[in-house]
Amino acid sequence: MKRNLLIFISILLLASGAKAQYRWIPNEVKKAVKNKTRTWNGTPGINYWQNHADYRIEATLIADSSFLTGKETVTYYNDSPDTLKSLMVRLYQDFYKKGAKRDWNIGPDDITGGVEIKQVKVNGKNAKLPEKFGRFYYGTNRKLKLKEPLPPGDSAVVSFSWKFHIPQVTKNRMGNYGKGRFFISYWYPQIAVYDDVSGWDRIEFSGITEFYNDFNNYDVTVTVPGGYAVWATGHLQNKAEVYSPEIVRRIAKAEKSDKMIHIITANDWKKKGVLRKKGPSEWHFRADRVPDFSFAAMPGYLWDASSVMVDSVSRRRTFLDAIYPENPVTFDKAAYYARQSIIYMSHYWPGYPYPYEHMTSVSNGTPDGGMETPMMADDGDPEDTLSCAGLVFHEISHSYFPFFMGTNERKYAWMDEGWAAYFTGIFEEEVYQYKKYFPRNVNFFQRLNGNEMEMPLMFPSCFFSDFKYYRVHAYTRSSLAYKFLREAMGDSLFRLALHTFMKRWNGKHPLPYDFFNTFQQVSGEDLYWFFNPWFFDRATADMGIKKVTHDNKIVIENIGGLPLPVHVTVIYDDGSSEVLTMPVIAWKNGINAVVLQADKNKRIVTVVLGDNNIPDTNSDNNRFEMEP
Repeated sequence: MKRNLLIFISILLLASGAKAQYRWIPNEVKKAVKNKTRTWNGTPGINYWQNHADYRIEATLIADSSFLTGKETVTYYNDSPDTLKSLMVRLYQDFYKKGAKRDWNIGPDDITGGVEIKQVKVNGKNAKLPEKFGRFYYGTNRKLKLKEPLPPGDSAVVSFSWKFHIPQVTKNRMGNYGKGRFFISYWYPQIAVYDDVSGWDRIEFSGITEFYNDFNNYDVTVTVPGGYAVWATGHLQNKAEVYSPEIVRRIAKAEKSDKMIHIITANDWKKKGVLRKKGPSEWHFRADRVPDFSFAAMPGYLWDASSVMVDSVSRRRTFLDAIYPENPVTFDKAAYYARQSIIYMSHYWPGYPYPYEHMTSVSNGTPDGGMETPMMADDGDPEDTLSCAGLVFHEISHSYFPFFMGTNERKYAWMDEGWAAYFTGIFEEEVYQYKKYFPRNVNFFQRLNGNEMEMPLMFPSCFFSDFKYYRVHAYTRSSLAYKFLREAMGDSLFRLALHTFMKRWNGKHPLPYDFFNTFQQVSGEDLYWFFNPWFFDRATADMGIKKVTHDNKIVIENIGGLPLPVHVTVIYDDGSSEVLTMPVIAWKNGINAVVLQADKNKRIVTVVLGDNNIPDTNSDNNRFEMEP
């Protein structure tokens, strides 16, 4: 009865908007709650808003010289309560410009003049972007001053004409992979996010930072040389104009088939039975309410596809496919892995219907690595099948975070990479019975946890320039945090809280506090005991055996302060042994030590603390030998 009363009081406090007891809440978040765009209970506020745009792009791939040219018209809608006197324009490929800020070195062959802007217009009138590094030219961001301010509820039409060199050596998340293989992302002049927390997103694209985009509509036409096929975000509008009738028929079949269809084979290319015409061709795509657009242009690529039901209520299906060159190492199985992945995501974890109508996994032919974009993934071709399955799953899982959910990966990469890493781990464990994923993560984490360069998760991701510590921050610590939070809450409550968060914030821009507050409200529990050490503090994974009493009580001390499960192996003098455990929630009340009771009727010889699924940075205090 007392526990139920405490839960009821907790729910009342959260529902009434009581301020959360976090270690630190930024002024911008407090202001957003005051302005009623956010709430302390995790729901969007009654005054929540976000801007959006319509992009119409005509791009031409000049494959021989590795250039891309484009013309673009953006209709930008100001849904904010503010009058905008400028727009922040992102030119991602200025990353390769001489003098640009970069988080890692690139070779001299890829140093360019950046994006060549040939023309800018605002509402039909000539405009100009700043051309020199300085107050209004930040690197990959340029401030476009508006001669006529943009009031709330109004829109502005901005047009660009531009050109840039597609990188061929150091390919940061896109590029020319040789043999005519192009994956194009981070590529068009883009209006940055203007949000209710920070105003304009001024964080540079410097190599490590990734997505934070509005949800926009895209109408894109890509012109490619003869012999090329194009795959992209969104839906191809002119199939019959670019593909032969037989290929169009196979696409239609795959869109309704649970069986894998080989849409394009090597034999089709040899017989010239793929494309409608020999010369250059235009490929027209549309995508609505997505945070970005990318495309792949490849000659001679093979194409496998099928579809799968992702929502048992609406019976909605998702078209899934993989494209790859002849004689791949493992990627000829990628479409099958994509199918497994989307079934698992839709019906198991996260157990939320896959949000998009299609998903294309592209092999660029390199040995490893992957990069997610909406409905498209730029993947390597791993040496072993499990690595291929994990890679395909990981990149597809980003469809939920950061695309469906619109998280700010530039500030809080753990809000998407952590989920992708966690979901990949449980997918590999449950589907492939591979039990080394989390122990490998644990090993990496405990090597870096507590080091000078390891920062709390609430430390903004854009401040990292050391990729090793960025990785433990964005992927490893966060994926383990989700794993142990699930253990602390239990499967059903954790799933309910996660689904509530996704229903509240999909298509929006959630902050970490919206995540924390939703889990708080749904659980009706005080979760600060977990959130503060895992996300806000520099708590470390360090538990130790404090003492073993003569009546066989084993005292485990949490020296580092990170809530973790306790796993103790007790060896007795008769040669027998037993395992004693305590769940993560044992640390809920802020205690720093717990007691486990071993068999009183036996004499303990050795006690060993630890398990390969539980990190511990200091093994010196994990073994206790009883005196004879």
